[in-house]
Amino acid sequence: MPILTPVAGGGAGRRISFWPPARVRRPADAVRLALAAAALLVLVLLAVRVPGVPTPGVALADAVLGGLPRTLLSIANGIASLGVLAVLGAVLLDALRHRRFTAVSAVLACALALGLGEAAEWLLGREDLLGPAEDAAVTPIAAAVGLLVGGDLQRRPRWSAPARVALGAALLCALALGSLTLLSGAVAVLAGAAAGLTVRVLLGVVPARPDEERVRAVLAAAGLPVTGLRPLPHPPESLRYAASSPDGDLEVTVVDPDRRGVSLARRALSLLRLRSSVVGRPALTLRGQLEREALCAGIARAADVPAPAVLTMLSAGPALLSVARPLSGTPLSAADGDPAARLPAAFAALRRVHRAGLSHGALTPDSVVLLPDGGVGFTAWQSAQPAAADLQRELDVVALLVTAAAHAGVHEAVAALRTGYGSEPAAEARLAALTQPLVLPPPLRDAVRRTGVVGDLRTELAGSTGTDHATAPRLERVRLRTLVTVVAATFAAYVLASQLSEVSLGSTLGAARWEWLVVAVLGSAVTYVGAALALQAFVPIGLPLARTTLVQVATAFVTLVTPPTVGHVGLGIRYLQRAGVPLATAAASVAVSQVVTVVVTVAVLLLCSWVSGVSGTRPALLPSGEVLVVLLAATAVLVVVALLPPTRRLLHRRVEPLLRQTLPQLLTALTQPRRLATAALGILLLNGGYVLALDASLRAFSASLSLPTLVVVYLAASTIGSAAPTPGGLGAVEAALVGALTATGVPVTAALTAVLAFRTATFWLPAPFGWLAFLALQRRQHI
Repeated sequence: MPILTPVAGGGAGRRISFWPPARVRRPADAVRLALAAAALLVLVLLAVRVPGVPTPGVALADAVLGGLPRTLLSIANGIASLGVLAVLGAVLLDALRHRRFTAVSAVLACALALGLGEAAEWLLGREDLLGPAEDAAVTPIAAAVGLLVGGDLQRRPRWSAPARVALGAALLCALALGSLTLLSGAVAVLAGAAAGLTVRVLLGVVPARPDEERVRAVLAAAGLPVTGLRPLPHPPESLRYAASSPDGDLEVTVVDPDRRGVSLARRALSLLRLRSSVVGRPALTLRGQLEREALCAGIARAADVPAPAVLTMLSAGPALLSVARPLSGTPLSAADGDPAARLPAAFAALRRVHRAGLSHGALTPDSVVLLPDGGVGFTAWQSAQPAAADLQRELDVVALLVTAAAHAGVHEAVAALRTGYGSEPAAEARLAALTQPLVLPPPLRDAVRRTGVVGDLRTELAGSTGTDHATAPRLERVRLRTLVTVVAATFAAYVLASQLSEVSLGSTLGAARWEWLVVAVLGSAVTYVGAALALQAFVPIGLPLARTTLVQVATAFVTLVTPPTVGHVGLGIRYLQRAGVPLATAAASVAVSQVVTVVVTVAVLLLCSWVSGVSGTRPALLPSGEVLVVLLAATAVLVVVALLPPTRRLLHRRVEPLLRQTLPQLLTALTQPRRLATAALGILLLNGGYVLALDASLRAFSASLSLPTLVVVYLAASTIGSAAPTPGGLGAVEAALVGALTATGVPVTAALTAVLAFRTATFWLPAPFGWLAFLALQRRQHI
């Protein structure tokens, strides 16, 4: 039966239940569960794929612990085991007294961990992968870890340290006595952690946030007694209350410790849609989030912009409280009559915010407040950014424009912008390009989704000025559906080709030599250094090699959404512009680098084609038969593409300006042997890295080609791929490589799997690192 028991820090009379209705699921628990499950899967797969892995662990344990006397180890093991049992019993008793639902979670997690431990012992022991463990202790360790993790010791920090010490001692003794190896010990800990986290994610945990009585007590202790708390709409990571006090109304924000990470996850999702210069920098802690909100509101008030006044910040156990005096006014969404007369004041207030270096980041009809004295203020500063960039401030203007247009009309909103904020034709042209649903705060975007406000506003802004006064920026996003479609289409193509050729990819991958796949990844990494050297050679200023290499890594992400050469060239020009190179010079430098790359690549292709025909007894003037087939097929494809009228018009339109622009700088480069040597080295490294990756991919599946033939195969396939309009040459490169390899005598099974491994190492695997490099370069304003 549920009972009423005083709880420290939670107020008397709090109901303790075996199954309380109020439970939450922590986002951090889901992340930890994913990491633990992934680590457990990697360990099991590693043990199955490379059975020799447990051996070094056994040797290490013997070397470190095996020299201790057996009697001493047995005594220590007994003491450690008793310690573990004592801690487990204390945790369960504490849970039964104060947190009955936690006792239920702990028992369920222990039962699930027992099952996982038994399964791990059966799977790994059946294949003799646990090493020479006698009477393996995987199941008991997993059960103990599962009970402790399911018991949610975050709420009882005094038990965390004894539990870690006792479990650590038991693990060391088990390793020394031979009942665990390093592999089986890691599997036991991960299985127990996964079981405990699974129960916490599925059932939830009792929330750690303070109740209303605890909030009143904390406020009273700080000299802010309140007579009532009324819940307000709030974001997922916090609670908001309207409070009444003798000195006036207050607004209390309680940051929920169980929901930490929600705001950071939301920003990570925003980064997938927009650039970091739009989203801003995150507050990585709950305290930092509240401090930034208070800082930005204080700066706004100093700039004579009405904003909530933060009175104090307090702690209530693991939760944080922020107390502010709200604005006394009416939100624009609830305003009566015609609000058009107040809109110039709103834009004037936003202008003062921007002059103070701030961006609000979440302007909606609810955050724009009409004050009784005729002024306008802003609330909801959670997304505000100090030292904001121009783009962030422009997006504030767009959000306020859409808000005003939705409540007063498009013409009135633009007139208020010109009167209160002040704008020029060039600025309005930029705002017209930025007026898109994508960049609006989510509540505002939902409010205008089925209206024509955004389109009408864009037309009104651009109608009288056009877009000739400024270069209109474009905000685009990569849809998750697009990425999933590309990945699924590529995988489906490989599976279909496997079925048509009666090839079993599963058995072939099982027989792969994985050390060669590591070499393929290293070869892929070398290509970025080569591309950086090729670009550095023709730039009139000095560029750091490490940063230039990082830019080339970033192109691995850009090529996911652009044709092979377009994204690479565009990012290179942007990088040189940020480095201080004029636009014309930057474009010419990148173009010269591309031209020289083509010339050197063609020379290497011709040389390797001739060398492939040289035998040990006599030289031949023609390439070998296999290389001739590849060259003729590649030439035929290029000739057919070049004969098409759209292709001829495109070449004439693009090549003629390129030659006119790059010829002077190319002639200048010919007079500087050092630059040419650097460029040639970079181009050779670039192509050599790809050839190494392809060769290693072939050798991983027990196939190989002579070096000249391999070079010709790669260069011919990459030439066809660079002509394809798909992102990264997707589809064209794979088809060309498979066709070229099979034409040179490689079995279709090895060709398919080798191309799959090659494209994984050179196209798919670098993409996440390219995204991180892209964000880092943007954050430091290098691109």
